[in-house]
Amino acid sequence: MKIVKGKEKHLNESAKILTEAYFDSFKEAKNHFKKKINSKEFYVAIDKDEVVGLFSYRRDYSHYANYLSNIVVAKKHRRKGIAKRLLDKYIKITKKEQSKKQKYALSSTDVTNKISINLHLNYGFKELGRIKGLHYGKDEIFFGYKIK
Repeated sequence: MKIVKGKEKHLNESAKILTEAYFDSFKEAKNHFKKKINSKEFYVAIDKDEVVGLFSYRRDYSHYANYLSNIVVAKKHRRKGIAKRLLDKYIKITKKEQSKKQKYALSSTDVTNKISINLHLNYGFKELGRIKGLHYGKDEIFFGYKIK
């Protein structure tokens, strides 16, 4: 498996994975990734020429910190360590891109997403705080991974 920058040729498979996970429509997911391809903030995990997982992020989200906005593995490829490998890539990119003043890479998930919460905590992210009702009425947990 390899993790590479997302390109136009990955759009349909990536949008399908994101729609399967939580986006409302295929078109919405595809448009999201088109923007991320242009900003170079989109990566895909490829196994045997198939997109099996992905992440997108935002540079300089807050106080020069990068923010992991999506990390998803296709349902049939879960529990194989792909999400951890995607996080490895996100952290590696963040260490190169962020200001030396910023000590954290950021991420978040809603309070009901136990799998994502465990992934973050097991990887070494720490809970930084919560915003009530941010995630479609559910509380959002914000995480930070200390990179310095």
